[in-house]
Amino acid sequence: MITYLSVMAAVLALATASPAVTTPSTPSPSSAPAPSTPSLIPLPPFSGTFANVYPAQNEIPPTDTDLVKKWMSEINTTAIESFPVVPFTAGGDPQNPKAVPEAACDWTITNCINKDLTTCPLGVWGLTYDDGPTEFSGPLYDALDKTDQKATLFYIGSNVVQNWQLARRACAAGHHIAVHTWSHHPSTSLTNEQFVAEVKYTEMAIQELCGFTPKYFRPPYGDVDNRIRSLLWQMGYTNVIWDYDTDDWKLPPGGSMTAAGVDAEFDKWVAAAPTDTTGHITLEHELYELTVAAAVRNLPKIQATWKVMPVSACINDAHPYKETNITLATMDGSATTGVTTTPKLNTTSSLPSSSASPTNGGGKQSETKGSGASALMKGMNVLGGGGGVVAVVVAAFGAMV
Repeated sequence: MITYLSVMAAVLALATASPAVTTPSTPSPSSAPAPSTPSLIPLPPFSGTFANVYPAQNEIPPTDTDLVKKWMSEINTTAIESFPVVPFTAGGDPQNPKAVPEAACDWTITNCINKDLTTCPLGVWGLTYDDGPTEFSGPLYDALDKTDQKATLFYIGSNVVQNWQLARRACAAGHHIAVHTWSHHPSTSLTNEQFVAEVKYTEMAIQELCGFTPKYFRPPYGDVDNRIRSLLWQMGYTNVIWDYDTDDWKLPPGGSMTAAGVDAEFDKWVAAAPTDTTGHITLEHELYELTVAAAVRNLPKIQATWKVMPVSACINDAHPYKETNITLATMDGSATTGVTTTPKLNTTSSLPSSSASPTNGGGKQSETKGSGASALMKGMNVLGGGGGVVAVVVAAFGAMV
């Protein structure tokens, strides 16, 4: 896991190196919403200029602002576990892993799980993509649209602001949008104030562009401990890890993994599917061209083997956003994707109670470390079925601005 941290840090530095931008230029045709993409979630108006002020791109936000102070005042600090900040090397590894207390339940060091989502039910593949939206995301979104496939997209706040056209496209299409911090630094290396700012600025950008506030989070590099978890719970977030790592982050320019090597990982999992004892949550990336190509190339084989859906759908969470008037389709058919009434905020985590106790090694890791049950949800390929029907109820967009 520590090897993953150092290599992935170098990959992200290469992929996201660009000047600080808060209001990107007009979209190119390739980054605009595809004409055939159905709009399942109405979006608030957006002129192309952000009303809010955001931190510099890819940098840890400052914490001495009135806004960050306000966010911190909304947190019950007595409920935050007091484990120390973990210093990291320039290469992206914890400086002294042995100094981290076992009680911290640090996933990076021990694979310890505490109320984290790591798998879906048997027969289900939780489809997730990290680090978007990027200049390479368009072909991935095209491929998902072609089969009405929905996914959980863990967005970096800096990328949301930089590539806002693609973010709005994914939001409107009904993908499950979640938070992956503002600058993609290891979570445990941040102070409480820095981490809250990383989450809340990303949340604010998504809300400004899409009209909803996420409740799901994935830590960069999977780096999380009980201090970070307690901050997430105070902010109403469910933490999501994974049990299958595609190793796509090792593709060039980040490493020497070949496309055939990534494909072999998928083939191995497909071959083992008949003996699965649980479903899966995957780690894939929309970080750069080769990771997107691998995702598009391997999507059909997982659709033919598992029920494929966003993480929120696999745990039947119809309300993965704080605005309760917005619903996303669930596996059990109890909800469809759409907007109904004037929004009300729900800030509670959606984590099932069965995940409550801390464990080490939560599931397999990578080798190196309608309105009813009869309706097939759009975006969920049921055992390779691909199609489906979705009843989208859009009564009033209300105050979603």
